[in-house]
Amino acid sequence: MSNPIKREYDKMSITKDIIERENIIRRFQTTGFFDRNKAIEKILSLQYTDADMAFATVAKQTQFGGVDLYQADNNLIVANIQFQIDILKAKLAKLELEEKVNGGK
Repeated sequence: MSNPIKREYDKMSITKDIIERENIIRRFQTTGFFDRNKAIEKILSLQYTDADMAFATVAKQTQFGGVDLYQADNNLIVANIQFQIDILKAKLAKLELEEKVNGGK
């Protein structure tokens, strides 16, 4: 049996992570302003705290090669943020589907 409070917390946390990352990209695309350190911190913090994200990152780096984020250009950092957004959206969709299948239990 799933804990509905934990599930709601997880959904809110994932949504917050998505919004924060989307705002970084939107600000860069609309104003040209890019806080590299904040963007890199967001990428690394999620890799350190989310096992699925860490695994996906390692798999991607194995396939395409890894680059030190502090040496990467802005577009590569934005691509990494978008990669995380895509995974987070999939995790959120999975939680919502499980909730629908289980009737919110």
